[in-house]
Amino acid sequence: MYDMNGVPQGLSMALSRNEKAMISFSKLNENERKKVVELSRSVRSKQEMSRLVSKLENTENNFL
Repeated sequence: MYDMNGVPQGLSMALSRNEKAMISFSKLNENERKKVVELSRSVRSKQEMSRLVSKLENTENNFL
């Protein structure tokens, strides 16, 4: 399931629980955001999604 911006619901929910990660995600350029979305599609658990979002939180526009 996707939100109106094409972001998978699980990623969107995980970002909504982590303000720093959401800010980092919003600062990514379109291609970088697409890569994060693609990575999120391979996630199979909440723990994996949490790790993916934590990587966003802990990087300043240097996720990929």
